[in-house]
Amino acid sequence: MKSQLIIFTGLPGTGKSSVAEAVARRLQIPIFAKDWLEAVLLKNGFTPKADSRTGYLGYEMLSVLARRQLMFGQSAILDSVAGAQSIRAQWRELAAEFDAGWKVIECVCADEELHRQRLLTRQRGIPGWHELTWQDVETVRGYYVPWQEPRLVLDMSALLEDNIARALEYLK
Repeated sequence: MKSQLIIFTGLPGTGKSSVAEAVARRLQIPIFAKDWLEAVLLKNGFTPKADSRTGYLGYEMLSVLARRQLMFGQSAILDSVAGAQSIRAQWRELAAEFDAGWKVIECVCADEELHRQRLLTRQRGIPGWHELTWQDVETVRGYYVPWQEPRLVLDMSALLEDNIARALEYLK
């Protein structure tokens, strides 16, 4: 079976990690999440406000992990906002380099009140990571570039189980 590079993208708190993790378990594909990688940097003295390299390094680590999987003909799932065209192009080229499938799943939450509520109550338990605020979502929204390529868009206002099923169907 051909390897795939699968990207779960969207604003913080939309539910992309919940779907990505369920899909990873079901398909037995390794998942790499930017928040977990950045948390390691934060625990080791990097600060997002003082050191603008933190986000960049998180994306670089995601790219290296994906490259290693694809080098061995194995699939990978990347879970991150992926708000900039540059990282998307880098990952698209990486998939092409290894003749891997390229699938993008963008998670949105059409119900803003639900999105806010989820963000306020979530506890992901990532060591060294801080839970984000609605202000963080608004900041990311300011630089998030809408995707202009074929992808599956999941409205996370729907039931989680329904969105997982839609993602699995899309990835067949």
